[in-house]
Amino acid sequence: MYQAIHKPTKFLVALKKISKDSIKSNMMIDQFLLEVKIQSFCEHENILKIYGLFDDKDFIYLVLEYMEEGTLFVHLKKTKTFTEQQTA
Repeated sequence: MYQAIHKPTKFLVALKKISKDSIKSNMMIDQFLLEVKIQSFCEHENILKIYGLFDDKDFIYLVLEYMEEGTLFVHLKKTKTFTEQQTA
C-alpha cells in the first residue's frame, strides 16, 4: 500500500499495487474483477471505498479510501486476536 495525494484537490488516498503476474498465475482474474466490481458498489462505513483503478504493463493500481490507522491486516498482526466486540 502506498499513500498518494490527488494534486488538484489535495485529496489523500491509498494506492494498492497488485502484480498482474500474481493474479494470472493464481488463476484469480475472474475473482479479482468480481471483487473490484462488488467493492465499487458497496457503500458502508466498514468497507473501504474504491475510487478507481489504473494499470501499467506489470501492475494494477487500486485507488482506495485512505485509512489513517492502517489496514485490518496491520491491526491483526499487532494484536494477534480481536475481541468479539471488535470483530462485530
